[in-house]
Amino acid sequence: MTHTDRQHEAGPPGAPTPPPPPAPGRDPAAYETGGLRLALLIGAMALVMLLWGWSALIIVLGIVLMIFLHELGHYLTAKWSGMKVTEFFIGFGPRLWSFRRGETEYGVKAIPAGAYVRIIGMNNLDEVDPADEPRTYRRQSFPKRLLVVSAGSIMHMLQALVLLVILLGVVGVPGGSVADEGRRAGDWEVGGVEPDSAAAEAGLEVGDRIVAFDGERVETWAEVTSAIAESDVGDEVTLTVERGDETRRVTAVLGPRPADQVGGEPGAPFLGVGARTPIETIGLGRAVVEAPGELLGFSADAVRAMVGFFSPSGLSDFADNVTQARDDPAPSPADPGGSGAVDDGEGNRLISIYGAIRMANQLSEEGWMWVLLMFFQINVFIGILNMAPLPPLDGGHAAVAIYERIRSRRGRRYEVDMTRLLPLTYAVVMALIFLGIGALYLDIFNPIDM
Repeated sequence: MTHTDRQHEAGPPGAPTPPPPPAPGRDPAAYETGGLRLALLIGAMALVMLLWGWSALIIVLGIVLMIFLHELGHYLTAKWSGMKVTEFFIGFGPRLWSFRRGETEYGVKAIPAGAYVRIIGMNNLDEVDPADEPRTYRRQSFPKRLLVVSAGSIMHMLQALVLLVILLGVVGVPGGSVADEGRRAGDWEVGGVEPDSAAAEAGLEVGDRIVAFDGERVETWAEVTSAIAESDVGDEVTLTVERGDETRRVTAVLGPRPADQVGGEPGAPFLGVGARTPIETIGLGRAVVEAPGELLGFSADAVRAMVGFFSPSGLSDFADNVTQARDDPAPSPADPGGSGAVDDGEGNRLISIYGAIRMANQLSEEGWMWVLLMFFQINVFIGILNMAPLPPLDGGHAAVAIYERIRSRRGRRYEVDMTRLLPLTYAVVMALIFLGIGALYLDIFNPIDM
């Protein structure tokens, strides 16, 4: 998200000329304080490594890199457009370390909760030196302004595209697709067998695939779970199972679902298998061709998910999750028993930075493919959400630029009075703060266990 620079006005005519600013340098006291803060930040990162291991530290650095690239998009396009950029910092709060190159100060601040680029003259409320007015954001052409405010989300989508090419072409993803539900649904196998269950008694193993249930062909995992749900406890069912190149038939007597199994009603018919989609690659060349379409398809799913979350019912569900966080059991993203319709157990919720680090650290134990897939998803969601047409999000700046372009006539540029948008800006900021606090609360007291 871009930020603005505000400068003091010159004194009234005839006033004494103020002394020139001190020459650039580093105050010894500030240097010592900054050194202490930097040491504390390094110590905090070392603590993360000690508590969660090297994988957690790598994930934290990955998130920092993702945020840095977002702001780098704003920075590069602003510089290319001739705008004046005065600051480029990672983090917020007290300055830890910085240096100046030309007109821009680069550095690190104490709170690693984001990053920012400071561009002068973002709107009519920003006071700038008259000599710098031609280099303000507000004086640039419409295409340049739209490019600069959109560059952060563009960088997220470029990151997502690169990750997707790597995942599809080299590492592999479940079913060889992130967007084609039909491909993933039709390509599954047994991912787990519950001990002392009907499946275990029948000799089912991880990697098997059930292709028929009581003589009826089943193509997808949903069809298997539906067939189980339509049976009764104690029924003897015949399963046709593929194991490698071999096809065999086995019988299983469905038992009652144990009370401690998530994802279904206790006592319901229970086979005792979970499903997984095999990890597949499609080749680097094909991945380069198909990745844009896959990204578009996943982005459409992400938009639908966000519309659902920010609907009145979605926000109400989120509020209920927050208020009941201490009472509800920790959610699980899958049904390990695999006996009925899978319930992800997550409800309607957001994931905080803490929750994302925790989840990614758990996923790294299953394989780094899952971490890369999670970073792909995060980039897509942030890239889309950031372009929501609400200030102070980048999409709010884009909406203002578009509105100004529409209202401009005959070479006279129309300029929005940002004082009228301040109430909306404050409301959006407060809403984001409350959502962030709620997400963090859930991730602490009712975390998602992978």
